Amino acid sequence: MRPAFPSTQALAGDLATPAAAEQHCCAFFDFALSLPPARPTLTVRAPEAAGSLLTDLFGATV
Repeated sequence: MRPAFPSTQALAGDLATPAAAEQHCCAFFDFALSLPPARPTLTVRAPEAAGSLLTDLFGATV
């Protein structure tokens, strides 16, 4: 799953806070935040068995 977001100054904190909380809850998630100027992305990985959780969280799979 790799949703993209509009570039804003507060984006890193806005994305990092819930990602850290979710990782604390569900350690099998892997989060990677990329902050290029044009199109920041949050890559989220989970084991295949947890794929439905990604769909529940983000509404689609990629």
